[in-house]
Amino acid sequence: MFPDYVLLLFSTTPRRAKSLFNVLRGRRTVSTLFAGLTAGYLDLLDSCHTVPLEDFMAATEVLTENGQLVSTTAGSWQLTPVGAQRQAEFRQTLYLPRNFQVFQTTDVRRFMVVSQLALQVVSELVHHDRHYYPVTTDPGIQAQVKQWLRRQSKATLGEQIHAALTAFLTSLEDAELPTVFVQGLTGYQEPGLTNEQLAEQLGRHPFETDMMHTDVICQWIKWIQQHPQDPFAQLLAAFTQASPISQSALQTYQAFLTTHQLAAIAQARHLKMSTVREHLLEVAMWSPDFPYEMVLDHELTQQLTNIFAAQPDVANWSFQDAQAALPTLDFFEFRLFQIMRCQHVRR
Repeated sequence: MFPDYVLLLFSTTPRRAKSLFNVLRGRRTVSTLFAGLTAGYLDLLDSCHTVPLEDFMAATEVLTENGQLVSTTAGSWQLTPVGAQRQAEFRQTLYLPRNFQVFQTTDVRRFMVVSQLALQVVSELVHHDRHYYPVTTDPGIQAQVKQWLRRQSKATLGEQIHAALTAFLTSLEDAELPTVFVQGLTGYQEPGLTNEQLAEQLGRHPFETDMMHTDVICQWIKWIQQHPQDPFAQLLAAFTQASPISQSALQTYQAFLTTHQLAAIAQARHLKMSTVREHLLEVAMWSPDFPYEMVLDHELTQQLTNIFAAQPDVANWSFQDAQAALPTLDFFEFRLFQIMRCQHVRR
């Protein structure tokens, strides 16, 4: 089952397997973000921490042995015709997450644990049971839940959460997701199903139901954000940030909009010039409205457009080819142009 999901990450043009893995693991280097952008998978950034690199690479080898992937150059694979057909079939049969973009601005994994404990505590509280085993003994998580609970009106909390969860669950379009959400909960005299038990109940693979559970939690997070009066909004706030862009990169970007001078920014912020440039590349990858013309003048943009006019696969453009035609071109300009082309294609 896991190799089936790995197959979905590849295309008929070459992609580096380790780069795709780094996207899933949430490495926020410029090269990883760029790999996610060009593959169309930035929404998956940081969404899968359960699989080690060895297993991911082993899956690509299995798919290669099955004739679904072919390695074009060292470390890169692309779909074969057989793989493309299988991929199309999987897109119709496998559960495909729809809400993983939430990982960009939310610590989903920690919120999952905190919210599960909070729901358990409220369930036991409503039934006046003080003797139970908490779903986690992590002292930090327990302290967060206790602090949240002290701010709630205990007399009405059970009814509030029941009403909110009912509203959320009835809003779900996928008929299996309410089951995945509810059956995984631990509460009063309810231990909750394991992932394997849930998979058996739904007739799916455990890896697939794990994806479903993560996805429905992401959808719940989005729902809570749209309903700020929800009791869990206060709990969620500690795990969210306004933007996927790092604070340091945002500071560099704001300074850039004001000064337009990279050297001055580097000096004022005590940063290397390479770091300033990486910050701007990071912002550009998350921001379709990035002011590219402040770096790339019209003539340079036109020259690069002409050089790569016959090569639609932006990810595999060669800096050496561009520099051979434009000796004064630096890599920062080249990468920014690639990002601009990716962003414009997606508009």
